[in-house]
Order: sequence, then structure tokens, then C-alpha cells
Amino acid sequence: MSNLSQDKMTLTNASLVTDKHKAEQILYVTLLVTLISIAGIALPYPVLAPLFAQGDSQLTQFLNLPAELLLGIILGIYPLGIILGSNFIGAVSDHYGRKKLLSLTLVGSAIGYSLTAIAAASENYVLFALSRLLTGLCEGNIAIARAIAADLHPVIDKTRSFSLVSAMGYGGYLLGPLAGGYLIYWGIDSVFWAAAVACLICAFVSHFLLPESMNKTDKHAESGSSFTLLKQPDLRRFFILYLFLTMGVNLYYEYYPLYLVKQFNYIPVDISWATVFLTTCMIITSITINPIIQKKCTHAQAGILGIIIYGVSLAVLPFLTNNIYLVTFALMGAGIAIYNGFLPTYLSNSYENRAQGKLMGMLVTIFCLGNLFAAIIGGLLSMFNVTWALLLGSVMSFIAGLIFYHGHYIVKIWPLAQK
Repeated sequence: MSNLSQDKMTLTNASLVTDKHKAEQILYVTLLVTLISIAGIALPYPVLAPLFAQGDSQLTQFLNLPAELLLGIILGIYPLGIILGSNFIGAVSDHYGRKKLLSLTLVGSAIGYSLTAIAAASENYVLFALSRLLTGLCEGNIAIARAIAADLHPVIDKTRSFSLVSAMGYGGYLLGPLAGGYLIYWGIDSVFWAAAVACLICAFVSHFLLPESMNKTDKHAESGSSFTLLKQPDLRRFFILYLFLTMGVNLYYEYYPLYLVKQFNYIPVDISWATVFLTTCMIITSITINPIIQKKCTHAQAGILGIIIYGVSLAVLPFLTNNIYLVTFALMGAGIAIYNGFLPTYLSNSYENRAQGKLMGMLVTIFCLGNLFAAIIGGLLSMFNVTWALLLGSVMSFIAGLIFYHGHYIVKIWPLAQK
């Protein structure tokens, strides 16, 4: 992208955040939308693993395939949709405005969840899978929330914005599974109807409370999908490390509910409360610990610290019994919150003159690509032993940490990545 285009894009973003009050308003609305939207995404979280583990529903008996494999497909097809969606949604919002795209995609998510509810009630596996794919396509709007957080700099510090957006995401993962664990008693379709309502609420909040300045277009912003960024060797290296990291994290996210079912005979409500504990640790870390770390560490040091804490804790998890595993849940939650608070800031600072929607779209795309690979690999490993999936997640996290350390400290491949 030419320097002229970079300057015009920077001026466009700056015009959104020159007023402190307006910047705070945009941030608070974005946080609210993130909280409700992620809660909708997470509502089905404690439901799917017990459903497929029990094998009573027709959803778990499609073509007489193993239930673990059918679960892996359902878990994987959703992030596949997000991969396809986030690959373009973030970049499109750079061109046509954050508010417009955010509102439209939230309505699309509501439609996707409604179709999923219908599929669940009729026990139609094919419709269930296709509906999850459609929902994922629209849920790529997570990239827009991160792009808005980047737009607010320097009026609001990027690390603070990213940490708060992450905290609201964790809050959604706290409220969503808790609600889903209890809604299941009214039928599995009620879980997805509730998610549809949550997304509609978010669409109204976005449309009516975000200022019209968020609809400002920028014809000079970079076009094309987020994958075009991978033409740069340095961004390609970051892609690889983030892919390993997200595979490691998603092997845990996707399969610890199944691990709890197999190891401790957990039911949906039990999984909900375990998730509440995990996400509470993430929120506390994002709000209280990350600001302390920011004063003492560079973004690179903080990112590596978070990866190490997470990887070590996950490696220990399968060898613990009873409620001792909650200690590792607390540490993993802290590790995830730390690297989530600093790695996006690290990337944004390194490429501060690039279109932030497209850049954040790349992160979301990679996360969901890692989710897809984790769902497939974890599904295959879980047919033998779900513990193998968790241990592989730890190994992949350590590989990501090594790539980050080598890229930042040894070859110094990423530009402008300063504290």
C-alpha cells in the first residue's frame, strides 16, 4: 500500500476518535455488543459434548458414524464458517464502515441460530451442520470489534481496549455456557433460540447506539481478503505462530468438556460452572493483572509469559484428579488472558499503518482455522483417548512460543513492535 493511502487511512481512523467522550461511547457500546454476542455464541458450549457422548439423539447417529467424529464435524464446521467470514468482513468494514457491517452480520447470526434451533428440534444432522456453517460466516464480525479497539488509539490505549474487549468476550463465555446449561432442560432448541435473540439484541444496540461516524467509508483502505497479507514473509511468520497457538488453545477449548464428561461424569450444568470458573479467571486477569504486566514487561515479554503459563498448565491437567484440576483451569485462564491482551497489540503496533480491520480479520481467521484443525484432529484422537488431544494442545502452544521468541529476539522479523 502506498504512503499516500496509508496517510489517508490513518486520517480516516483518527477522525473517529479525536473526541474523548465519543471514543469512550464507542468503546462501551462495542464492549456491550461483544458481551452479548459472545454469550450467544457460547450458549451451546456445554450442550454439544454431553449430547454426542450419550448418543440418544438422531443427531448423533447420522450414517452410523462414530459419535466422536460427528461431534468433531459439528465443532469444526462452525469455525470453518468464521474463517470464510472473517477473511473478508474485517477488510470490508475498512471500506464501508464498521457499524453497518456489524449490524448486518449480527442479523445474519440470528438467522443462523434460528435455523440451528429448527434443525435441533427436528434432529436433522445435515441442516444442523449447514446452519452452524451459516452462523459461523456471520460470526466473523469479531474482527470488527478488534478493529474498532485499534481505531480508538491513541485516545484510548490499545492494550486497554484489547484487554477490555477480551474481558467482555470472556464474560460472554461465562454467561453463555451458564445459561445454556440450564436452558437445555427446556429442550436443546431453546438454547439456540436464546442465542438468536441475543444476536438480535446486539444488532439493535449496534444500529442505534454506535455513532454514524462508524459508517464512514474509506475507499483507500486495502482491499481483498485477509490472506493477501500473507504475501509478506514477516506476517506469514506471525500467521504460523498464531496458528500453532490457536490450535493449542482450541484443542483445550473444544475437548475439555468431553474430558470432564469422560473423567468425572460431568453433566451440562457441571460443565457450565467449570466454564464459569475458567472465564472468571480470564476476566480478573484481563482487568487487574494485565495493567500491572504492561508496566513491567514489553508486549513481547508479556505474550511469551502468557503462552508459557498456558502451555505448562495444560500439560499438567490430564494427570490431576478430583477438583485439583481447577488450579490448572485458573492458570490456563490467566495465560490465555495475558497473551490475548498483548499479542493483538503487538501486531497492531508492528503494522500500525495497515488497515486494522483487515489485520484483525487475519487474527480471527487464524484463530478459527486453528479451531477447525483442532476440532478435526481432536475428534480423531478422542476416538482413542481425549487426553491425547489435551497433551497435543500443550505441545503446539510451546511450539508457538518458540516461534515467537525466535522471530522477535533472534531474527527480529517484526517491525515497530515496541512497548
